[in-house]
Amino acid sequence: MAATCTTTLEAVEDDVASIDLDAVDLEIDGVWLAGDDGSNTGNLAYHSRATSLHVAFARPLRRGEELRLAVRYRVIEPRRGVYFPEPDAARPDKPCQLWTQSQDEDARYWLPCLDYPDLKQTSSATVIVPKGLFALSNGALVKRRDEDATTTFRYEQNVPHSTYLFSLVVGEFSEIAQGGASVPVYYYVPPGKEAEGERSFGATPRMMSVLEEFTSTPYPYARYSQIAVADFIFGGMENTTATTQTDTTLHDERAHLDFTSDPLVSHELAHQWFGDLLTTRDWAHAWLNEGFASYCESIYREADLGWDEYCHYEAGHREAYFVEYAERYGRPIVSNIFRDPIELFDRHLYQKGAAVLHMLRGTLGTGPFRRAIGRYVRDNAGGSVETLDLVRAIEAETGRNLREFFDQWVFRAGHPTLRVAYRYDTPSKTAKITIEQKQPIDDANPACHCELTVGFVAALPGALGRDAGDGPLPGELRVRLKIERQSETFSVPVASEPKLVRIDPGAYLLGTVAYELGTEAHVAILEREPDVVARGRAASALAKDGSHAARRALVAALESEPFWGTACGIAAALGATREPWAKEALLRTTAHAHPKVRRAVAAALGVFRGDPAVTKALRALVDDRSYFVAGEALTSLGKTRVPEAYDLLVVGLATPSWQDTIAAGAAYGLAELADGRAVDLLASATRADRRSPLRTAALHALARLRALLDGPRPSITDAIVGACDDPKFQVRIAAVTAAGKTGDAAALPVLRGIAEGTSDGRLRRTAQEAIDRIAEARTNPAGLAEVRDELGKVRTDLAALRDRLNALER
Repeated sequence: MAATCTTTLEAVEDDVASIDLDAVDLEIDGVWLAGDDGSNTGNLAYHSRATSLHVAFARPLRRGEELRLAVRYRVIEPRRGVYFPEPDAARPDKPCQLWTQSQDEDARYWLPCLDYPDLKQTSSATVIVPKGLFALSNGALVKRRDEDATTTFRYEQNVPHSTYLFSLVVGEFSEIAQGGASVPVYYYVPPGKEAEGERSFGATPRMMSVLEEFTSTPYPYARYSQIAVADFIFGGMENTTATTQTDTTLHDERAHLDFTSDPLVSHELAHQWFGDLLTTRDWAHAWLNEGFASYCESIYREADLGWDEYCHYEAGHREAYFVEYAERYGRPIVSNIFRDPIELFDRHLYQKGAAVLHMLRGTLGTGPFRRAIGRYVRDNAGGSVETLDLVRAIEAETGRNLREFFDQWVFRAGHPTLRVAYRYDTPSKTAKITIEQKQPIDDANPACHCELTVGFVAALPGALGRDAGDGPLPGELRVRLKIERQSETFSVPVASEPKLVRIDPGAYLLGTVAYELGTEAHVAILEREPDVVARGRAASALAKDGSHAARRALVAALESEPFWGTACGIAAALGATREPWAKEALLRTTAHAHPKVRRAVAAALGVFRGDPAVTKALRALVDDRSYFVAGEALTSLGKTRVPEAYDLLVVGLATPSWQDTIAAGAAYGLAELADGRAVDLLASATRADRRSPLRTAALHALARLRALLDGPRPSITDAIVGACDDPKFQVRIAAVTAAGKTGDAAALPVLRGIAEGTSDGRLRRTAQEAIDRIAEARTNPAGLAEVRDELGKVRTDLAALRDRLNALER
């Protein structure tokens, strides 16, 4: 790519003699003072370094004086910033394209600039491409001119924005204009993918309306475009007015049965406000971009599908964060400790950030919360923000000082681990709620301060409905408990023993909670509680209960539960019991109307080994219309380890489907089968002539297979290490992760090379985590085997205890 970049500068103090621009690996051909038409009015002395361009002015500038600086340069085989996808062995039909990715600080790899998020500027781009190709950049398309061999596009972005939001995409695309929005809306897809584009991006105008209402601010730019590109290294990127989307989100009708691009599309659109219009002052506060955009996925889901879907989706955000906290690390959401800014873009930033906003909604109430968000957007539009700006907006709009809330949930790491117990004391007519904080508490980690809503309902409500919201039921006595100490008991006067106890309606509290409410209370919740998350929690508690009442309630609920998300949770809880009665209930539900429930049932059945009825049911689910159900059924077939599973999985591994969903399920199934014959099959699936989704699945499957097989397996390590230098980012990061999971020291030289030498912060951090994991395994080489042995003993003991309990009950 050859370019000239002209930048208008203004001196903010006297005697400014030079400037240093961020510029990495750019071939500089000349620097000059530019006239209004860009013409050269005088060459300037410059010195090009590895990461910057130093330009000396002809004379020092005075405060307020402007200068137009032009740099002619070339980009040749760039390490980052700009990418050139082209056909390869796996996708010979892949188009030739150019696309840029400037976040976090990669604009400097494709243009000389001042590359930091708090600096904003207007921009324009004149792009000359071979005729027949299309170019997209930021802002309004103000000119398009065709010549004999080329086409020129000119875009102007007149609302200032940060360099990490600069974008350029070139390729062959079909343009589809969408109506129904406050500004022109377009999407661009490879020719022949128009129907898939409509399936993926068709809801954008509706999303824009929802987000305009949520932010109390009209969409702030001249137009909005989405363009689907090949080999994108993220899901999407919210470049101002011109979001780049991965082409893997384009999907066919069969995938659309239980897959939607709406979360991705609404997330990137939300960034046009949270990130683009309001931009984080520095990367430490990037949750104001990503946490808000993640939460807006839920906001659109609520507007489109209702309250139940909103609550279930937010529960997913919490669970994703909990997994990262448990398996990798915990950190404050706002943190200045990082080597590369991209290291901050994790589940703490996205999912925990969203969960904090959900909890803030519960703290303020929906109306005040939405007013406060509108105030925050209006007060800071066009500027740079940090968390304190949000705190001030909330205080200005609601009168509430929530600095303690943000200190705890945003500026401190972790979350509470609670035990909540309930009993009703008949003589005193008092409901007793005991809450214990089980996380480590000391001087450096004080007890968490939080609030928990509890409701007591005298009479059971009618049949379960949908979207009841988080308000009180008729006749409900509701109290707000303020938790401040490690252990507290609250006594609430209640005239008679409640028929339904409601804990945290709306599931606002960001914490892991063990509920000990008693069998009857959990059964009542499962059968009559309007809150979908609470019903799922009750199912988990009842699955550990073991009583006949708990069993009956779970079996009945699986068949009658009206919300698919809760039904999935019930199926998972039943599978976790590993009990014959649970298996029978799951087998009766394999034909459930909702494909996501069928998928959950398929996953739950995988724990039951050697049962012909389970094998028959899973074989039938392999032919399900849903790609995802079929893939999950293949994984579970591997877990059952029945003799016929191997041949079925070999067929599944070769079955084409959208994004290799079915083949990936077969790969995971082959790993779970723990059969040495699968090693060569999975290694073959990692080859460069296979599609990336299958290759990444096969790499993870190989790591899992290595953990299940006895003795060294150099062929597994060789296959994984061989992919650690793959040119495709998603394959490479999967290989690096898998190498760490093998625990094999043979992978260390390659991992150290990546950790010390790659320019990609995500890869560097992932490689270091893999090195640490291998080092831990070498320190205790039998550790994994010991854990597996202990787990087997626990399961055996648990089965014996259940048998004794069943005998006693009989």
